[in-house]
Amino acid sequence: MRQLILLTIVVGALVAILWARPAPSTADDPKELSYVTTAHQLGVVGYRDPAGAISPDSRHFAYSEGRFVRVVSIDGGAPITLPPAEGQVRNLAWATNDMIVVEDATPDGRWWAHRLTDPIRRGLWVGTSIPNRDLRQLAWNAEGTHAAALVFGKEGTDVWRIAIDGSAADHQRVTGRASFPAFTSTGEIACVVDARLAIPCHGAKKTLTPDADVYGPIAFYGDTAFFASPNTRGMVELWQADLGTGRSTRVSSFARDAYAPSIAADGTVVFKVQSYRTVLAEAPAAGGPTRQLTNFQSETPSYHPTRPLIAFTYGTWRRIVDDAKYPDIAQEIGVIDTTQRTRASRPLEVIAQSDSEDQAMAWSPNGKWIAFHTHREMSDDVWLRPADLSAVALAKVDGKQPDKRITFLGRGAEVGWPRWSPDGTMVLLEGARKSDGRSVLYAIGIDQDTGATTSEMREIRADGFDGEMGHAEWLGNSAVIAVAKDAPGGHMILTLPLAGGTPKIVHRYATEHDFSGLAVSPDGRAFAYAAPGADGHYQIFRKAIAGESAPVQVTSDPSNKTQPAWSPDGRRIAFTVWSYDATFWSFTAR
Repeated sequence: MRQLILLTIVVGALVAILWARPAPSTADDPKELSYVTTAHQLGVVGYRDPAGAISPDSRHFAYSEGRFVRVVSIDGGAPITLPPAEGQVRNLAWATNDMIVVEDATPDGRWWAHRLTDPIRRGLWVGTSIPNRDLRQLAWNAEGTHAAALVFGKEGTDVWRIAIDGSAADHQRVTGRASFPAFTSTGEIACVVDARLAIPCHGAKKTLTPDADVYGPIAFYGDTAFFASPNTRGMVELWQADLGTGRSTRVSSFARDAYAPSIAADGTVVFKVQSYRTVLAEAPAAGGPTRQLTNFQSETPSYHPTRPLIAFTYGTWRRIVDDAKYPDIAQEIGVIDTTQRTRASRPLEVIAQSDSEDQAMAWSPNGKWIAFHTHREMSDDVWLRPADLSAVALAKVDGKQPDKRITFLGRGAEVGWPRWSPDGTMVLLEGARKSDGRSVLYAIGIDQDTGATTSEMREIRADGFDGEMGHAEWLGNSAVIAVAKDAPGGHMILTLPLAGGTPKIVHRYATEHDFSGLAVSPDGRAFAYAAPGADGHYQIFRKAIAGESAPVQVTSDPSNKTQPAWSPDGRRIAFTVWSYDATFWSFTAR
């Protein structure tokens, strides 16, 4: 009975946290909203919000969930699912009432066309001179005759106008930071340029009153433009602007980001509200009730080697504001005390708080150093810091910065979560290989007493394996265990000698949740991972590394879990509890 009560309390709290709700209405021009649908994103790290768009005739709405695109009647009903993509679908648009174009970057192309009457997807503009793989943020005019797209090059950004059959195209250079092209009602291609509305993209920026930062996607109906703009809480809300007078008004007021309008020919506007929620929790490694540790946005736990502390990433994770101001992302690093009887409402201590994405901290075995992932200095790398210097102490260091960068894969070459070897002589991580961009494993020698680099970063080669490494942990000091993606929707866990060689597959499982982490018991005999449970939620499982034993489900409460971390005493497993949805709403622009 006690376990049932605890479970009820936890589930009730999580439901309250994860529910997306409108804030008290303070919109300047509030609209009468109608619910359309909710897209459930299939993971946390490495994901972007589900994409969505209304068809030109306003009859259908298409949206993405990971690799899957679903189409639902705007009046409701069960959705139909198109053939799955190879990777996550982060952008989609209707070209005509029957054709949906989706972005799925593969060796054969980036943009693909789906017709509702044809189950086979086909490459867009195959056999033409159109640079399919280079095009970004595709948008279509209301007539379905032309597309607009951006091409980002070393010398600048070009906006392209392309005939639907690929028979003709032209492009022009845009001065400034351009994004999200869209056709106006008069057929011009507008863009967001340096957080302002530019019509056309290469032309003058529109003056709005009151002045407002413009974040895309953007859409037009008649003389009205729809876009997102930040509020005082660091989120974005939906706005509209009269292109004739320049007067701008706010049309939504939600607790989370509201943005990404799409518009049908009859003036039906559909936009999305992001609901991204995470908290930390832990459960007995042998299985049992979940104990919630935090009640604020927090994820990616890791235990201190000797003290009752958990490090984690926290922050508002403002999707649109973050992307527009990259690498300024609202993610910091903090710690909590695991012996605290009540849920933490704030970090016990702030470890890293910079104008970048700070996350995934790990202590050295002797507790003297921390390694963490950050985007500072326009990088995407792993840095070291003395563990006795908090973010507050760092601010007081006179003219010296004790942090030092230990990897140099560079911006855009995503680097994962660092992990120290048990003897404190090496740091393990996954990152993008420069030759082909594939995610592989690396090790770098570090002296945990001094923080000095003792050997250059080298790749741990997995002979005969061509999949993507997602996360790795140590097995003693001479071997590693990693979770890897070997096919769309398919994952495996494998072991590999530190010197490289042929990997040994110890478990295979089906999941749509990428970058879900991995944990190893202190004795090196078992691992913990996240996978779909029978209840449809992602649960934590454990499995022995040796032998043919079946996985054992550790958690069972109805919430999604990811990023397990095993406690140094072997008794508990911490993890992130998450919900990542986009709720779509409609209103009439007329």
